[in-house]
Amino acid sequence: MTTNAAKTAKRPEFLEKMMATAGPRHEPEVEEAEKSLKEMRGAIPTPMLDVVFRNGKVRSFSYAYLSEVEFEPGDTLTLRFTSGAAVIIEGRNLTRHRQQVRLHRADEIRECSESELGLEGDGIEQVERIYITEGDKL
Repeated sequence: MTTNAAKTAKRPEFLEKMMATAGPRHEPEVEEAEKSLKEMRGAIPTPMLDVVFRNGKVRSFSYAYLSEVEFEPGDTLTLRFTSGAAVIIEGRNLTRHRQQVRLHRADEIRECSESELGLEGDGIEQVERIYITEGDKL
Protein backbone atom coordinates (compact mmCIF):
# COMPACT_ATOMS: atom_id res chain seq x y z
CA MET A 1 0.00 0.00 0.00
CA THR A 2 1.42 3.38 -1.02
CA THR A 3 0.97 6.52 0.92
CA ASN A 4 0.12 9.98 -0.35
CA ALA A 5 3.54 11.16 0.89
CA ALA A 6 5.28 8.76 -1.48
CA LYS A 7 3.17 9.98 -4.45
CA THR A 8 3.92 13.65 -3.82
CA ALA A 9 7.60 13.28 -2.94
CA LYS A 10 9.67 15.90 -4.72
CA ARG A 11 12.33 14.70 -7.13
CA PRO A 12 15.89 15.82 -6.60
CA GLU A 13 16.71 19.10 -8.41
CA PHE A 14 19.26 17.50 -10.80
CA LEU A 15 16.63 14.96 -11.91
CA GLU A 16 14.05 17.72 -12.50
CA LYS A 17 16.53 19.64 -14.71
CA MET A 18 17.45 16.52 -16.65
CA MET A 19 13.82 15.64 -17.33
CA ALA A 20 12.86 19.23 -18.20
CA THR A 21 15.00 19.42 -21.34
CA ALA A 22 12.99 20.29 -24.46
CA GLY A 23 13.92 17.16 -26.31
CA PRO A 24 16.74 14.78 -26.97
CA ARG A 25 20.16 16.36 -27.16
CA HIS A 26 22.47 15.33 -29.97
CA GLU A 27 26.11 15.62 -30.71
CA PRO A 28 27.10 18.85 -32.54
CA GLU A 29 27.58 16.91 -35.80
CA VAL A 30 24.02 15.58 -35.64
CA GLU A 31 22.60 19.01 -34.84
CA GLU A 32 24.57 20.52 -37.77
CA ALA A 33 23.23 17.84 -40.12
CA GLU A 34 19.66 18.51 -38.97
CA LYS A 35 20.18 22.24 -39.52
CA SER A 36 21.51 21.60 -43.04
CA LEU A 37 18.52 19.41 -43.81
CA LYS A 38 16.15 22.20 -42.74
CA GLU A 39 18.04 24.66 -44.97
CA MET A 40 17.72 22.27 -47.91
CA ARG A 41 13.95 22.41 -47.72
CA GLY A 42 14.17 25.69 -49.66
CA ALA A 43 15.57 23.69 -52.58
CA ILE A 44 12.41 21.64 -52.99
CA PRO A 45 11.40 22.28 -56.59
CA THR A 46 8.78 24.88 -57.33
CA PRO A 47 5.87 22.97 -58.85
CA MET A 48 5.25 25.56 -61.59
CA LEU A 49 7.40 27.94 -63.62
CA ASP A 50 5.65 31.21 -64.47
CA VAL A 51 6.44 32.76 -67.84
CA VAL A 52 5.60 36.45 -67.55
CA PHE A 53 5.19 38.50 -70.70
CA ARG A 54 5.79 42.22 -71.09
CA ASN A 55 2.04 42.86 -71.46
CA GLY A 56 1.31 41.20 -68.09
CA LYS A 57 0.13 37.84 -69.44
CA VAL A 58 1.35 34.90 -67.34
CA ARG A 59 1.52 31.28 -68.39
CA SER A 60 2.56 28.61 -65.90
CA PHE A 61 4.28 25.33 -66.75
CA SER A 62 4.73 22.33 -64.48
CA TYR A 63 8.32 21.43 -63.72
CA ALA A 64 7.18 17.80 -63.60
CA TYR A 65 6.74 17.90 -67.38
CA LEU A 66 9.97 19.74 -68.25
CA SER A 67 11.88 17.27 -70.37
CA GLU A 68 14.77 19.31 -71.78
CA VAL A 69 16.63 22.58 -71.29
CA GLU A 70 18.74 23.72 -74.23
CA PHE A 71 21.13 26.68 -74.09
CA GLU A 72 22.64 28.17 -77.22
CA PRO A 73 25.52 30.65 -77.11
CA GLY A 74 24.18 33.99 -78.22
CA ASP A 75 21.80 33.55 -75.35
CA THR A 76 18.82 31.55 -76.45
CA LEU A 77 17.30 29.23 -73.88
CA THR A 78 14.74 26.64 -74.96
CA LEU A 79 12.59 24.72 -72.50
CA ARG A 80 10.78 21.68 -73.89
CA PHE A 81 7.85 20.09 -72.10
CA THR A 82 6.28 16.68 -72.59
CA SER A 83 3.01 18.42 -73.51
CA GLY A 84 4.72 19.46 -76.75
CA ALA A 85 5.07 23.08 -75.70
CA ALA A 86 8.42 24.80 -76.10
CA VAL A 87 9.30 28.06 -74.38
CA ILE A 88 11.99 29.95 -76.30
CA ILE A 89 13.71 32.69 -74.34
CA GLU A 90 16.00 35.19 -76.05
CA GLY A 91 18.12 37.72 -74.25
CA ARG A 92 21.53 38.40 -72.75
CA ASN A 93 23.48 36.62 -70.02
CA LEU A 94 20.89 33.89 -69.56
CA THR A 95 23.31 31.46 -67.91
CA ARG A 96 21.89 32.06 -64.42
CA HIS A 97 18.36 31.53 -65.73
CA ARG A 98 19.46 28.23 -67.26
CA GLN A 99 20.97 27.08 -63.97
CA GLN A 100 17.89 28.09 -61.98
CA VAL A 101 15.51 26.30 -64.37
CA ARG A 102 17.74 23.24 -64.60
CA LEU A 103 17.64 22.91 -60.81
CA HIS A 104 13.88 23.68 -60.69
CA ARG A 105 14.56 26.77 -58.57
CA ALA A 106 13.23 29.51 -60.82
CA ASP A 107 9.79 30.76 -59.86
CA GLU A 108 9.40 32.85 -62.98
CA ILE A 109 11.05 34.05 -66.15
CA ARG A 110 9.98 37.58 -66.99
CA GLU A 111 10.35 39.57 -70.19
CA CYS A 112 12.03 42.89 -69.50
CA SER A 113 9.99 46.08 -69.87
CA GLU A 114 10.20 48.34 -72.94
CA SER A 115 12.33 50.83 -71.01
CA GLU A 116 14.84 48.10 -70.07
CA LEU A 117 15.31 46.88 -73.66
CA GLY A 118 17.94 49.50 -74.47
CA LEU A 119 20.07 48.97 -71.36
CA GLU A 120 23.71 48.41 -72.11
CA GLY A 121 26.42 47.10 -69.85
CA ASP A 122 28.45 44.07 -68.99
CA GLY A 123 26.77 41.43 -66.90
CA ILE A 124 23.22 42.70 -67.33
CA GLU A 125 20.81 39.76 -67.37
CA GLN A 126 17.98 40.49 -69.71
CA VAL A 127 15.11 38.45 -71.14
CA GLU A 128 14.29 40.38 -74.30
CA ARG A 129 11.72 38.09 -75.87
CA ILE A 130 9.76 34.93 -75.01
CA TYR A 131 8.00 32.73 -77.56
CA ILE A 132 5.82 29.73 -76.84
CA THR A 133 5.21 27.11 -79.49
CA GLU A 134 2.80 24.22 -79.23
CA GLY A 135 3.75 20.93 -80.82
CA ASP A 136 3.14 17.23 -80.62
CA LYS A 137 3.10 15.66 -77.18
CA LEU A 138 6.09 13.53 -76.36
